[in-house]
Amino acid sequence: MKKVVMVTMILAALGAILLVSGCGGIDEVTARQIAREEATKAVENYTKAFAPDKFNFGVAWEKEFSYAQGIKAGNMIFVAGQLAHGQTVDADGMPEFFMGNYEEQLRATLENIKAVLANYGATMDDVVFLQNFVVPKTKSGNTAGDYNPISAKLISEYFPNGLHAMTFAEVAGLYGPAQLVESNAIAVINR
Repeated sequence: MKKVVMVTMILAALGAILLVSGCGGIDEVTARQIAREEATKAVENYTKAFAPDKFNFGVAWEKEFSYAQGIKAGNMIFVAGQLAHGQTVDADGMPEFFMGNYEEQLRATLENIKAVLANYGATMDDVVFLQNFVVPKTKSGNTAGDYNPISAKLISEYFPNGLHAMTFAEVAGLYGPAQLVESNAIAVINR
C-alpha cells in the first residue's frame, strides 16, 4: 500500500513538473489527462489490495459451514479457530485428528495457524493477536490452569522473537468431547 501511495505521489509530481516546465511536448490538457488516468489506476490498485483473499485446507466442514481457514484483507490476516487436525485431507475431505493430550493439541493448532500464515507469505512473527480457548476441566481432572507451563513453553517456541497480544479463555465446551483447545489469530504484514 505504501508503494501505491508513493507511485501516485511521484506521478503527480512528474505531472506538475511537466505542466510548469512545458517540456515533454505535451499540452496542459494532455498532461492532466495522463495524471488523472495514472491516479485512477493507483486508486484501483489500492482498492484491490483490500479484496478478501480466502484460504482453505480443503476439509469437508469448510464448505458445510461456509467459512475459510484464513482471510487476508489489505495487510491483515485473520486466521479462523484452529482445531487439532492435520492440514491434508482424505477422499472424504476429512483430516487426521490429533486428539491427544493438551500439548499435542495446542501444538497442532499453532501448526495450523503457521500454515495459514505461510499461505500469505507471513510468519508467526507477524501475529499481533493470539486467542486460545481451553476447556475448564478435563476427564483426567486437569484444569485449564494446570496447562500454564505447557502453554508458556509452546508459546515461547512458536513466538521466540517477541510479544503479541494474547488471550487464554476457559469455555464450557469445545466442538467435540475430546477437544481441549482451539486457537485463532490476527496478523499484520508490512510487505
